[in-house]
Amino acid sequence: MNEMNEQQATQWRKRRTMGKGKYVMYFGILTWGIAVTAIITGMEWLTQHTFQMSWLYIRLIVFASIGFFISVLRWEARERKFKSYLIKKGASE
Repeated sequence: MNEMNEQQATQWRKRRTMGKGKYVMYFGILTWGIAVTAIITGMEWLTQHTFQMSWLYIRLIVFASIGFFISVLRWEARERKFKSYLIKKGASE
């Protein structure tokens, strides 16, 4: 596990103010769910010149769920790195 540097710690300090729930919603469900669904649906449109609305809904649910789990894991990993950084620097938050 690589350690967090000062710049990363400053960025995470700002980002963590949004809270875990908003972080997961924004970076996981919305970003992953919508972005990956749009990419896959776009690929379907380009290759098959059509797309099925039912598959769009299924993709949105699946990729939003995957994004949820990824963002929760990323939050936890960054929190561990941030706490380790604070301990190393002798600061508390």
